[in-house]
Amino acid sequence: MSREYRGRRVVIYPVYFDYNRSRKEGRRVPRSLAVQNPSIEEIAAVAGELGLDPEISSEAKYPKDPTIKGRVVVNKYISKQQTLLLLAKTLREKLKTVKT
Repeated sequence: MSREYRGRRVVIYPVYFDYNRSRKEGRRVPRSLAVQNPSIEEIAAVAGELGLDPEISSEAKYPKDPTIKGRVVVNKYISKQQTLLLLAKTLREKLKTVKT
């Protein structure tokens, strides 16, 4: 459960970075930083590069939409929003270089 991480870790769902989702549907970063259908593996890889010690929970369900499975839990060094923005920028750059 995410309560055990309170204050020390940040729980991140792929929906937070999904370009195809609206803010109401759970996207937490601006569209300009969002990517299409990010996987928990991609998010964990970027978090690892940033030294955030990622932990993948592939069976965890997104509370707003239980059909979506998977989350990444990372260490909290800055606020959750700043962590999400940092991950989004790095994820977008990484996926751009992979696709080109």
